[in-house]
Amino acid sequence: MPFHDVDPEWEKKYKTLEDHYDGEYDPKYFAFNKYEKLIDPMEPFEDIEEYDPVTIHKEMLKCAMSFTYWCHKYVKIAHPRRGLLPFILYKYQKRVILEYEKKRFCILSKFRQGGLTTVTAIWALWRCLFKLDETIMVLSKSDREAIAAGEIVKRALIELPEWMKPDMEKNNDHQKLFADTGSKLFFYTPEAARGRSITYLILDEAAFIPQMEKHWKAMFPTISTGGHCITISTVNGIGNWYYDIFMGAKRGRGFGKDFHIIELDYWEHPDYDDEDWVKQTRAQLGEKGWLQEVMRDFLGAGESYIDPEIINDLDLVTREIEPIRKLFPEYNNHHEARDQKLEELDSWVKGALEIWREPIDGREYIIGVDCAEGMGDENDNSCFEVIDAVTCEQVAEFYSNIVPPHNFSQILSMVGRTYNGALIVVESQNAGLTVLEKLIHDLAYDNLFECSQGASLKSKNTQPGIKTTRANRPKFLETMQTRLIAHSMAIRSRRFVKELKGFIFNAQTKRAEASKGFHDDAIMAMCLALYVRGASNRNVPIGYEDEDMTEAFKAEIYEEIKRELSKDAPSYINIDDMDLLEDANKDMSSISYGNKRKNNAILKEFGW
Repeated sequence: MPFHDVDPEWEKKYKTLEDHYDGEYDPKYFAFNKYEKLIDPMEPFEDIEEYDPVTIHKEMLKCAMSFTYWCHKYVKIAHPRRGLLPFILYKYQKRVILEYEKKRFCILSKFRQGGLTTVTAIWALWRCLFKLDETIMVLSKSDREAIAAGEIVKRALIELPEWMKPDMEKNNDHQKLFADTGSKLFFYTPEAARGRSITYLILDEAAFIPQMEKHWKAMFPTISTGGHCITISTVNGIGNWYYDIFMGAKRGRGFGKDFHIIELDYWEHPDYDDEDWVKQTRAQLGEKGWLQEVMRDFLGAGESYIDPEIINDLDLVTREIEPIRKLFPEYNNHHEARDQKLEELDSWVKGALEIWREPIDGREYIIGVDCAEGMGDENDNSCFEVIDAVTCEQVAEFYSNIVPPHNFSQILSMVGRTYNGALIVVESQNAGLTVLEKLIHDLAYDNLFECSQGASLKSKNTQPGIKTTRANRPKFLETMQTRLIAHSMAIRSRRFVKELKGFIFNAQTKRAEASKGFHDDAIMAMCLALYVRGASNRNVPIGYEDEDMTEAFKAEIYEEIKRELSKDAPSYINIDDMDLLEDANKDMSSISYGNKRKNNAILKEFGW
């Protein structure tokens, strides 16, 4: 914290005030202008209160022109051990304020307990005292933190001399309205801050604010016509809005490119620029805590499973790519989509199924499938990834946590048939077993990947699906990791990239997994597809009963799925040509896949 005890005997040690400041304050950490060097640190408060009108006028002008002068002379901060002290800013704090004044959008990467929340809150107060019609909103991750930030301002107001105290229209935990200047200062959480026109939006510990992406979309219009934004935070891994903004600012493109970066290092603080402090703090926080909270390392002791640079590149690429078709909005996870308020959403959340490339005649495709129960809320997603077996390009993706397994099976079957009878790889656990049963017995999908219980690709005793075990899971992940590092696969999905951001190697559990608040459904689906690509076991077509197939494809849901997949489809993709109700009494090889996709070799290879 920015506190410095004043030596009561300074007059005995130094001839002038300037000598006092030069001698008592290390120029490595402090810098004072000529007016600050005229401030008597031991001037009695009573004398300040009794300034004559001319002196008061001069002091108000000095304060209005210099934030640092005002802090130094008139602002008091409560220190937990040393009591009430003058707020004398460090060099790095002055540098931060200068950047705030110069740049419209700032993002600040800080070390812990550096007094940045304090100096920013006090600066906001100063603007409300000396600027007209300011509206400043300070947002924190919780109401407790919001009130705590407001308390800093409350204490500073109390300690001002009477002639400087403003006439307040309102002064409570959340709102401070200044009658003299017409300025307003608010302390809230993002949920309580909607619908206000804002001069300065200050986001405190932005990396820790839940659902910050959603809040930013709602708040940005309040500053879009000329307002400013200041984002302050210690780092909190790579899977959050703060990281996206910071990396966009660092690269000068993509999301966050308009933000100006301010980086602060712990050794700029005199109390922390000390070997003993470093040793003690490092031991207290642990290596992960030290890297994240002090060193400002987004990786947090190397926890990210995929190199953040790779993720950032993918993030920039996928933000520029729109699916050519977006289907099944009723199964989208976002309630806005289910309510048909699609225009308010990013394009990537408008459909549970996204298609980036239509099937190519004669091309082989593989579909990796990770199944869930369809329970909604924050539960796991039913997901499948369609990849081009030749290029490893991601061509389609389905992603939903509200789709029932039965309907998911129908969609999966139809998409598989659309993509030339793609090889489908299903994780045969929990809900996956239900999906496999539907695919085999109800939908007669015959090109299912089979392997032994131990996932050996060479075993002859096989069953449909593949189990993810403690032994084979790292192999699946390594297949994906290797391709991402080598840039030998083309990712199109923003949802997939979002999962990568929150996918870490947990040092405690000794495994790669989704961090809290994230999912890995798309990752695991992609891993399954990539893993079997090199040695795809094509099984003998599974037999079927005519009546079973007829009943399966009479279902109303099947007709609905056909209609959805037909939306905006290219002319060569004729969904009606795949009507198995008509072909129920025919041999599987007679099924047509559209006028322009009649590659007999590929159909024969798949047993159609």
